[in-house]
Amino acid sequence: GDIPVNISRLSKLSSLQLHQNLFNGSFPEEIGDLKDLELFKEEYTPRRKNGGRNRRRNSDLKWKFTSFQRLDFTESTILPQLTENNVIGHGGSGKVYRIPINGFGKFVAVKKISSKKDLDQRLEKEFLTEVEILSAIRHSNIVKLLGCISCENSKLLVYEYLENRSLDRWLHRKRAPSSRGLSGSVRHMVLDWPKRLHIALGAANGLCYMHHDCVPAVIHRDVKSCNVLLDSEFNAKIADFGLARILAKESELNTMSTVAGSFGYMAPEYAHTIKVNEKIDVYSFGVILLELTTGKEASNGNENSSLAEWAWQQAIGGAPILDALDDEVIEPRYMNDMTNVFKLGLWCTNKLPTNRPSMQEVCQMLQRCSVTATMTEVLEGKNGGDVADSLPLLKLQNV
Repeated sequence: GDIPVNISRLSKLSSLQLHQNLFNGSFPEEIGDLKDLELFKEEYTPRRKNGGRNRRRNSDLKWKFTSFQRLDFTESTILPQLTENNVIGHGGSGKVYRIPINGFGKFVAVKKISSKKDLDQRLEKEFLTEVEILSAIRHSNIVKLLGCISCENSKLLVYEYLENRSLDRWLHRKRAPSSRGLSGSVRHMVLDWPKRLHIALGAANGLCYMHHDCVPAVIHRDVKSCNVLLDSEFNAKIADFGLARILAKESELNTMSTVAGSFGYMAPEYAHTIKVNEKIDVYSFGVILLELTTGKEASNGNENSSLAEWAWQQAIGGAPILDALDDEVIEPRYMNDMTNVFKLGLWCTNKLPTNRPSMQEVCQMLQRCSVTATMTEVLEGKNGGDVADSLPLLKLQNV
């Protein structure tokens, strides 16, 4: 029969398990009024009123729905809409869908980790890591994980949907699969410098929170422009925590079992050690700052070179920094700020981790933004040594 509405009278109910039951239909709306029901779990296979299983592709699977805040939808809203028409992106771990959840233009983003019979161990670990971290932290510059849906051979992560999607699509005119009502390419609009600086500061605040306010600290390990998502007001949010790690102690070196990250964003210490700390995120964020100021991609359009190396060669070779800045957005009134942020990108991508700033320092620099003297002192005084020692390693072997 139907799930009884009387459940909503259990005012102290904190969790709900429905397992191997004969219930059918959706959950009563009144259940959403339970104040203590912070973690809502659903583990059952819906049946038709005639006793038969619902005729859907995953009808023989037992789904578990876990939400991390009060939601006005269940897995029955999500599952039928995981169609190719709703795909908006692909990643190493699976597809991303844009799913409508009501008739008033509200959407969520759903990442499907795997559809294989036996979930890959690596993907399973990424799924658990993302759930562990994002379910525990709250920050305006970190994407919200609304819930997760899982069964034996498939894992779904449900996030807030961010209308302007990823930063790389705006900077580099990246195309993505189209979904209903969406164009396959970004709007023909160039991000002006004020928007770029706003995005940089937002993303920096998110990383600063992870490094300095989370106890223990969290290292993202895959910071890049496609993992910086933008809402309708171009507020930045850090996303994709599948490769993240929690530090045993603040500022302590952690041993990573595998190298993670993307070419062009990976800190050079990954070439010779697996003992890393939060400075690998600082390096990657520095690359994003260079992208924002130059308009170039992290690989600089060549798989054998990186944007960080190119930027350092420009600076050390004595070329005017203005020549490196993005012609599409540079204006006389922005030159000073763009120059300072470019220099900050260089500082963040210093070859030596100890010579990189913390994310707290990065946030302070971006907030002031007019720090020419400080940046000059940093670049001339902190790098030191031979010029070659200042350049990041470019092509990492065996990655």
